[in-house]
Amino acid sequence: MLTNFKSLPYATKFSIIAFAVTGALGLLSMGALGLGLYYPVSMLFKNYPTAESWHGDWVWPAMITAGMAWSFGFIFAGIGWHFTAKIIHSKVILSLVYTVILWLWAAFVWFVILVNNADSLLTASV
Repeated sequence: MLTNFKSLPYATKFSIIAFAVTGALGLLSMGALGLGLYYPVSMLFKNYPTAESWHGDWVWPAMITAGMAWSFGFIFAGIGWHFTAKIIHSKVILSLVYTVILWLWAAFVWFVILVNNADSLLTASV
């Protein structure tokens, strides 16, 4: 198995390792990673109250879940790199694509969390 891992391209190895590390950090950071991920995508969620005004039993599990779910973004970004590298050979553009996929995945994760907790958010803002 280790020989198979060594034969993988760099971006694939990085994505697998980053997936495992961020999955663990999402849990071990006790929600700090999830909250940190919310700030870069918060501009997309102007209709929702700010993170500072959130309260209730849903907040902490949501932050932990966001951090752990974001780790799957590395797998998606690695797949994106793999297919984009067949068309584009610039490492800068490939890195940009990788980063955009991670950012979009963070936005999607937080969108799902906020939509599923909309009732709690609306009562918090009133």
